[in-house]
Amino acid sequence: MSSIPVRPLSAIAALSMAATMSTSCSNTDTPAAAAKNGAPQSAVTGAAPHPTPDPCTLLSAGEAQIYVGTLTSPPFRGNDDGLADATGEACVYRGSGARQLTIARTGEGSAAAGRVMKDLPNAVGSTLEKAGAGNLAATTHKVMAQVPDGPWDQATWIPGGTFIATKGGQGVHVDVGGASGKQEDAVALARLAMPRLDHPLDYDGARAATNLPKPKAHPANACDVVPQAAVEAAIGTFAAPPAPQTDGSQCAYQVASGQGPRTYLVAFTWTGGIKGFNTLKNGMSTLGSVMGGSIPTAGMDSMKMDPNMSKMMGGLMNLAGGGGGGAPGAATQVGFKTDTTLQGPWDSAMLLHGTQLFAVKGDVMVSMDLKSADYEKAKALLAAACSSL
Repeated sequence: MSSIPVRPLSAIAALSMAATMSTSCSNTDTPAAAAKNGAPQSAVTGAAPHPTPDPCTLLSAGEAQIYVGTLTSPPFRGNDDGLADATGEACVYRGSGARQLTIARTGEGSAAAGRVMKDLPNAVGSTLEKAGAGNLAATTHKVMAQVPDGPWDQATWIPGGTFIATKGGQGVHVDVGGASGKQEDAVALARLAMPRLDHPLDYDGARAATNLPKPKAHPANACDVVPQAAVEAAIGTFAAPPAPQTDGSQCAYQVASGQGPRTYLVAFTWTGGIKGFNTLKNGMSTLGSVMGGSIPTAGMDSMKMDPNMSKMMGGLMNLAGGGGGGAPGAATQVGFKTDTTLQGPWDSAMLLHGTQLFAVKGDVMVSMDLKSADYEKAKALLAAACSSL
């Protein structure tokens, strides 16, 4: 992910992230896990006599299209971020509108992992209670809800898009965080996949991964991605040379304005952009489900500001961003609005709470901080960036 700070309103999502991490190490079918558990070195580094079964045999392309739209590539083996890997433990289904779902199968250790998932909310809740955070302790059961009815022994839903089901010594992980993020979708997919653990479809996800076009090479310096003429056409004449930031994945463009200097900080996430984008997009519904219902944002999104309010908000945003005397940002123009319907040369884009812009094209995400940016010019720059990918 890029290092532009993301400011969704959800902190409790860290609980679900921790839960997902706790299960990611439970599959002992991988070479690393085999080595850790004392398998002979030859079994780890040499050719595996029993390669990991293809997860793409659990769900057909036609079944996946219901949830991600028309597929933009054949289903392929990959990793959790959606990157092609012929030996990957997940199958990636990439559809229209920057939607993506992944499904993985687990082997030895799945039953134990299922029991851990069932007991983890109690363990986490008890720890929080002892730490004096009783208000969060009750939330752990909402973060990790048990789903009893299905072709599984144990099943857990983690808001944000992860569904983990186990039966005997095997199971499936379904991730719809890059698609709808909805529990009912993940459960429906798991119902299709579970019977195929023993009766797989005829498909070769490894070959599809090998045949997938390689990602387009990108400049090491983010300031070299968009031609400078195109940047200046979008935001105006530079007040200083474009400045690469941190590891080169960001570029800061500075221009002058009648309201003070403006900085347009653009960041590129070159891999895993689809998943990152949709995780942000689904963030509010995730928080709502954790807290026991939907969280209304229409009031904040539709907030209109008179000149005095705009001036005050400009000062507050400047202060929150560390000062610097910059021009008032986009929130003073559009309010704390969230808009996921933006149209342009991207697969999908959104304005998040009036303070950040995100777009995804292919598997690349472009992010922009709007703390001192003009909103319309920022959108023009976002379009120029996506057109250059």
